[in-house]
Amino acid sequence: MAKMKKFKKGEIAKIILATIGIGAILGGTVLITPNFPIIIGSFIKLIKEIKGIKLPKLKVKRTLKLLEKRKILNLVIKNSEVYIEVEDAWNIEILKYSIQSLLAMRKKLKWQGKWFLVIFDVPEEQRNKRYYLRKFLKEIGFYQYQQSVYVFPYECEKEIILIKKIIEGGKYLSYIVAEKVEYEDKLKTYFHLPI
Repeated sequence: MAKMKKFKKGEIAKIILATIGIGAILGGTVLITPNFPIIIGSFIKLIKEIKGIKLPKLKVKRTLKLLEKRKILNLVIKNSEVYIEVEDAWNIEILKYSIQSLLAMRKKLKWQGKWFLVIFDVPEEQRNKRYYLRKFLKEIGFYQYQQSVYVFPYECEKEIILIKKIIEGGKYLSYIVAEKVEYEDKLKTYFHLPI
């Protein structure tokens, strides 16, 4: 059931970008055309459907205008309706918030007792890509197990494939499924899993 709540600064923008990205990643929604124009009213319904959050139309319009200024999307008036057009559904910001949301949804599932690891070995001369990958993986919800080893407790192969395709340095990522890892209790505490 959708809920009304107070939003922190920037939170509505994250919700909007995540909804655009989830629609593009999952497919099968009205968002799946290269420049998917969608009426604002329909978009608010889509947010409710995907994120389970009811957003006030005025706040959505205001946030969309800010995102237009940042050149992430365009607002176009056609037949007295305001449409949202997205130049690039794979914009790095859209991708980050949508993957973050998809992984957060996984956390509501029952844990199957496996660990999903992402490891990378970025050459020293490209260390800026290494720093970026670390930051990105932390931001989307992974636990830093070692310098270049990150862990998540739910299956996330599709998201990692997407990251590999889109993020610079993604080609250095490898995905591993593990039945057991050392210091598991620390991970369980971090992800709020039963010990």
